[in-house]
Amino acid sequence: MITRIVVALVTLPFIILPIWFGGIWFALLALIIALAGGYEFYKLLAVGGFRPALPIGLLWLAALTLTGLQPQMPLLLPIISLGFMATYVYVFFQQEDPITTWIATAIGALYLGVMIGQMVALRYLPSGFWWLAFGLLITWANDAAAYFIGVTIGRHKLWPRLSPKKTWEGTLGGWLCAGLCGGLCVYLLPLPIPIVQGVLIGWVGGMLGLLGDLAISVLKRQVGVKDAGRLFPGHGGMLDRLDSALFVLPYVYQVAYWLTHHPR
Repeated sequence: MITRIVVALVTLPFIILPIWFGGIWFALLALIIALAGGYEFYKLLAVGGFRPALPIGLLWLAALTLTGLQPQMPLLLPIISLGFMATYVYVFFQQEDPITTWIATAIGALYLGVMIGQMVALRYLPSGFWWLAFGLLITWANDAAAYFIGVTIGRHKLWPRLSPKKTWEGTLGGWLCAGLCGGLCVYLLPLPIPIVQGVLIGWVGGMLGLLGDLAISVLKRQVGVKDAGRLFPGHGGMLDRLDSALFVLPYVYQVAYWLTHHPR
């Protein structure tokens, strides 16, 4: 626990400052996160025997991530189409299981690239810093509350096959704290929504955070790996830290984008 807390405190400024400054600094942070997560994702697939093409997958992932530099993401579909064609042509030269390589390469780039690209786009929306802060805070509130409540009073297992340590008590506590955090963020931050709506968005974000966590757990369980990596002592790899946010922040982006273009 001490290791987890120390690592979190040390890494926090390296996350908060680029988000605050935005521009090239945030784009660089997002690219580092995407490439580190993509490397771990492809390594997990390789352990499972899926043979992804790591260099071309990471290049496609980076391009998808950077489509978020324009909040409306106009280049997203062209980059998806170009990536499909490029990876398919690449596997023409594969002697063994070319379709497995194509699918494994595509799923890693698309899942992480599209999701992280929306995280990037969220920062560049009007009031984007505050929306991104909102999304991160409800994600962290959900994860922290679920963990601490689970280890203290958790008794009933949520889904042992996917995540043996998660409990219903911790899960419901995480959702409650995510909703309360959403309302508190709207009260404290200059966001253009009522407090009740902030609570609702936070509550839904908490549920999505659980699904994002379980999504990576499915992959880890299938290939027989406990942690996606060792980048953060006490926390695991980038994917282990990113899993919940991969569902929550794109959801917040969609909400913020809708409110931005359909003001009341």
